[in-house]
Amino acid sequence: MSITLQRFSDLIAGIYDAGASTERWDSVIADIAAAFGAVRGVLVIAEPVTHQFVVKASGAEIGEDVYRQIMRAADRIQHLPAGATATSDELFDLPVGGNGADHESPNGLANSFIARLSPDVPSSWISLTMPEQVDVSRHSAGRALLHVLVPHLGQALRTQSRLVELTRERAFALATLEKAQYGIMIVTSDAAVIFANSMAVDITVHGDGLAADSSGRLRATPSTIQARFSRLIREAAGPERSSGGVAITRPSGKRPLVVRVTPLDDLAGDGPPRHRAVLLLVTDPDHDPVPQPTTLHDLYGLTDAETLVAMGVMRGDGLPAVADQLSVSLFTARTHLQHIFVKTGTHRQAELVRLLLSSAIAAQ
Repeated sequence: MSITLQRFSDLIAGIYDAGASTERWDSVIADIAAAFGAVRGVLVIAEPVTHQFVVKASGAEIGEDVYRQIMRAADRIQHLPAGATATSDELFDLPVGGNGADHESPNGLANSFIARLSPDVPSSWISLTMPEQVDVSRHSAGRALLHVLVPHLGQALRTQSRLVELTRERAFALATLEKAQYGIMIVTSDAAVIFANSMAVDITVHGDGLAADSSGRLRATPSTIQARFSRLIREAAGPERSSGGVAITRPSGKRPLVVRVTPLDDLAGDGPPRHRAVLLLVTDPDHDPVPQPTTLHDLYGLTDAETLVAMGVMRGDGLPAVADQLSVSLFTARTHLQHIFVKTGTHRQAELVRLLLSSAIAAQ
């Protein structure tokens, strides 16, 4: 068996492409099988965490007998060193003579080259089943070619595994950002939006004080605030790496948006300022989270009456107004408040309000 340098290069390129785009594995296994003259190629990709397998195959149809052999091989493969190659005869105790049709059929794993591709348990591995007239035990050229391909297959699978891991981590990170009760945006030094969570999109889409223009850059109103807003972003992205905040008034008359501008130091690197990212935390005071009564009961053991007093204090109603709302005396309201202080470990109403707001955010 011989293979041209160009074909070998194409195989290697295809292997690494499949590592980045998993849907390409089927065609890559077909190309490898064709290069070997194999009747079938099987790539078993193991997921060590779940102990599940993904099987990519080409050539002869995979029947139940092959799947049984794959399960048998999964156990035996662990006895090979990672990166090692073997023949099926070396890996299995195959019957000689008698009713051994399953083992001799091209639909089995008999007469195959096999290689362990990963050190994990269970392991990923590849099998190339050769025609019956080819004696794999004497096919040194085929074994040598597989030995050369194995490191590339292993590296491609490691790349695939890492990409899957990064994709999972990204999904978790995005889901976490979506839970935030404030707008989160990442922008460039000229305020072009790179990322925005749903809360930030909801704030900017209304254009009430802060909006994105047609080029995707944030703009604040009025112009005097826009000048300060732009300067804070440039300074956060520039050599100063400084942080700052700005209150953005809103034409609707609602309370101003509060924007915290912070450099993303870990992403700065040594690149020029225009490539540096800046984090914006946007708080809408009209969307402050309010704790549910059940939350206060679960966290601090407040009674129903104490919960109503705590909610009133948090709204800033004042204790006399709270007493009127509950139709109790001011003395009773004060008694409830003292019980709340004890249960929450606070001593003043301002301290209690901060705690309750923090509890509301944590309970979202």
